[in-house]
Amino acid sequence: MISGGTRKTQRPMNRKLLILLTLSIILCASPVLPASVVIDDAAQFHFAMELMDKGDFARAVLEFERFTHFFPENARVPQARTLKGVCFMKAGRYEEAREVFLRLLKTHERGLFAQKALFLMGESYYQQGISGEAEYYFNKLLKEFPDSSLRNAALYRLGWTKIQKNEWKAASQIFMGAENTSPYYPGAMALARASLKGEALPLKSPNLAGGLAAVLPGLGHAYVGRYRDGGVAFIVNALFIWAAVEAFHQDQHVLGGMLTFLELGWYSGNIYSAVNATHKYNRKVCRDFRSRLKDDLDLKILLTPDRQVGLTVNFHF
Repeated sequence: MISGGTRKTQRPMNRKLLILLTLSIILCASPVLPASVVIDDAAQFHFAMELMDKGDFARAVLEFERFTHFFPENARVPQARTLKGVCFMKAGRYEEAREVFLRLLKTHERGLFAQKALFLMGESYYQQGISGEAEYYFNKLLKEFPDSSLRNAALYRLGWTKIQKNEWKAASQIFMGAENTSPYYPGAMALARASLKGEALPLKSPNLAGGLAAVLPGLGHAYVGRYRDGGVAFIVNALFIWAAVEAFHQDQHVLGGMLTFLELGWYSGNIYSAVNATHKYNRKVCRDFRSRLKDDLDLKILLTPDRQVGLTVNFHF
């Protein structure tokens, strides 16, 4: 009985010793301090570029910021800041992108990065559909840097801002300004010819639509092909006019006056609606025409062999 009890207590003791011995070996084999992490400027920059190429713009921004923080004197800092702004723009964070580009303009007033910043400022507004501001920055680039390598790209985009505003002749004239030695020349000439066709678009007259609606409610809507709306406008106005006339015939002058007042509202609304429908019709015609034009400005920020930011604009016609 005594010896049996002794064997039972030795087994757990042997297991504990074995566990302690194993832990001691593991701890002795492991370093006491973790290995230090060394950040390499080239590796950090290319990691940020890889994230950008994959479309992970939020993480790319953070990695470009990390690069500029740890390597503030590196020659690629302006490049990293430009790419950071592009990432903001690609992510639809236009205000943050423009803050980056404005800082570049202040720190590189006459250099290559200033030219790129001006172009990208204009592009950010263009992508937002703010044509007026886009024109300002493209024109600023053309005025301050007439010999810029981005001149033809700026002309191309400036022509498109005019197309957005349905200024067809102005757009054609701008496209015609592309240099015949430029790779953008064929595409710009094609757009110069195509944009003039905008002058012949079958647009409707809002004034005529309003006049027709005033003569006969619903006729203004029919003028722009909205026959159902025109039919509704005609029926509603006809019913109110008939009801008002009947009320006066039955000497119900108060009711007749109320119905007449309501009919004036429907009548005026019919005219306003016809004019508004015409504007919508014209916008759709112009939008459909623009959609058939090829806007193949492919904005890419690339690393060129000399480690500068390259701006390539490709056209496919």
